[in-house]
Amino acid sequence: MKQEDKDELRSLIQTEMATLRHDIEGLEEQTQPIAPDRSIGRLTRMEAIQSKSISEANLRKARTRLNQLDKALNRIDEPSFGICVRCDNPIPIKRLMLVPESTACVRCPRRREKD
Repeated sequence: MKQEDKDELRSLIQTEMATLRHDIEGLEEQTQPIAPDRSIGRLTRMEAIQSKSISEANLRKARTRLNQLDKALNRIDEPSFGICVRCDNPIPIKRLMLVPESTACVRCPRRREKD
């Protein structure tokens, strides 16, 4: 992989990580416990609980992706970065630009789905 591609990916990852950190802060606020003494109707309370559950799921996904991006950022200068862990072929730069935490090429996950 060319150094300019790595530099562009590094910048992309750092930007995405900053966005995720901001999103995580907002999601953490949305997942605070719902006070039982808060005067809201029964349906509204159920909606608030459902909304909290959705926010918790989104928070888990955001934290997982942030962790994956952090790992990608730490590996970016390693010779194995951008190489599929399953077939040892280069991962196309377009895929890495879309999903910089990718560790597999497009073909390998598809092969697993067919098996």
